[in-house]
Amino acid sequence: MTDANLPMRPRCPICKKPAASPNEDCFPFCSDRCRLVDLGRWMDGTYMTSRPIDPTDEQDPDRK
Repeated sequence: MTDANLPMRPRCPICKKPAASPNEDCFPFCSDRCRLVDLGRWMDGTYMTSRPIDPTDEQDPDRK
């Protein structure tokens, strides 16, 4: 089997190291540290949605 046929292992979005396995609590990050760095970025406003959510953007199919 060549490297091109091997499935890509996910990378941590913070530090780019190989991510923890999906059954670990810190997945998709490599560690709790990177998970908390990501949370901190959301909390301090580094990450944000591109615009306020508009209720007409996505209608709930069960809502009438």
